[in-house]
Amino acid sequence: MTLTGHRASSLGAAAIAYSIAHAYHGQPWLAAALAIPGATAPDWLEIAWFKHGIRHSLIPHRTWTHWLLLWGALYSWALLSLPQQPWASAWLGFAVGGLLHLVMDLPNPSGIRFLHPFRQRVTLNWWRGDQMVAPMVLFSWAAGAWSLQWAGLVSWSWPLQLQSWLLQVWDLSLQRLRA
Repeated sequence: MTLTGHRASSLGAAAIAYSIAHAYHGQPWLAAALAIPGATAPDWLEIAWFKHGIRHSLIPHRTWTHWLLLWGALYSWALLSLPQQPWASAWLGFAVGGLLHLVMDLPNPSGIRFLHPFRQRVTLNWWRGDQMVAPMVLFSWAAGAWSLQWAGLVSWSWPLQLQSWLLQVWDLSLQRLRA
C-alpha cells in the first residue's frame, strides 16, 4: 500500500479505535487521535533516510515494525489495561492503526511478518502495493463505519426502497443461477 493509502485508511482506524475505546470504557478521542499516526507507524518507525538515492533504515524494512505478533501484543495489553491505565487508550489507538496498516499490506507480494520478525513473510499476493488503493481505503472506512454501529454510536439503516430493490436484485440473481 502507498503512503497516501495508509494515510487515508487512518480515518477507518480512528473510527475503529474510537468504537473500541468507547465500548470498553476508555478515552475514545485519545484512541482515535493516536490511531491516525499509528496507521503509518510501521513505516516511519524504521527511521529511514536516503543517501545517494538509496534507502537506508535503522530497522530493516518489513521486519520488527511489520510483525503481526508485536502489534497484536500491544493491542491486547492496551485493551486489557483500559480500565486501570489512563494512557492505555492512546496505545490502543496506536495499535489499531498499526494493525490496520498490516491488513493493508497483506495483499501485496511483500506481505507482512507473522510468527517471527525475520523469517518468512505471509502474503495474499493479490496485487502490487500501488494497485487497488482506493478499494482498500473504502474497505477501511466501511470497517470504521461498521465498528461505530457495533458500539452503538451510530445507526445505519438503509432506506426501505433501497432494501426492497436490493432484495429484488438478489432474488433475480438466484433465479438466474438456478436456471
